[in-house]
Amino acid sequence: MKDSASFIKELKDIKLNPEYILISVDLISLYTYIPINEALEVIYYLTDPDTTHLVEICFTSTFFSFEGEFFEQTCGVAMGSPLSPIVTNLFMEYFKAKSLSSARLLPKLWKRYVDDTNVIWSHG
Repeated sequence: MKDSASFIKELKDIKLNPEYILISVDLISLYTYIPINEALEVIYYLTDPDTTHLVEICFTSTFFSFEGEFFEQTCGVAMGSPLSPIVTNLFMEYFKAKSLSSARLLPKLWKRYVDDTNVIWSHG
């Protein structure tokens, strides 16, 4: 989804039956839950080894300070890094494609914007 206005416009063209279920999911702390190794596999598949190596350096050497102490981020992608939204979006698209390709039943609609996902489930 580009934004909520485009989502509403798209919904106007969909005929909903009474048995359809509307689902809205908001992922909490999305960046910190992105699995780095799987995200790097997606980057490798989409680009090349050199780009993947550069992304790996960025995501495996993340240090920050809090109240005068230094910490290393060991899980997920870094909040505030300009690279994090790009890698997160690529990983979420990969995750969606993988999930839908293995599903027995497909939703009538699946739309995502960053960490918000809206689904129309037409299977009761």
